[in-house]
Amino acid sequence: MQIGIVAKKIGLSVDAIRFYERNGLLPRPPRTQGNFRRYGENDLETLAFVRRVQGLGFKLSEIRGLLNLRGNRLLPCAPVRRRLLEKLANVEQKLIDLRKLEHELRLALRSCNKELRKRDAHCPILRAANNRKPENAK
Repeated sequence: MQIGIVAKKIGLSVDAIRFYERNGLLPRPPRTQGNFRRYGENDLETLAFVRRVQGLGFKLSEIRGLLNLRGNRLLPCAPVRRRLLEKLANVEQKLIDLRKLEHELRLALRSCNKELRKRDAHCPILRAANNRKPENAK
């Protein structure tokens, strides 16, 4: 199969497939006499796998490790499970951080709304930023 057909089947762009090749996630395919890339079913499976685990939030370097595990005939589940647990812990921490950020934004909005009710409103966010001294200044 040529690259355009593979791209349509998997739902990736031609550039994404070339990017994966350049970064060692997909082996370089053989070329036809006309110098076109020629992909097989294994390449389709690899690209579908890359797309799926990328959707789970894995970075390219992590995907490379997963591909190495996938190439192992034993199909070890424990290392994959460990990576999934790490990824889940990262997501949970990001959610905690986002909730904190949401709380801070709500407080800032509440402060702005309160100030806007006044006739001579001054933005409390800008005022607070102007009154704050740089940390290294004394």
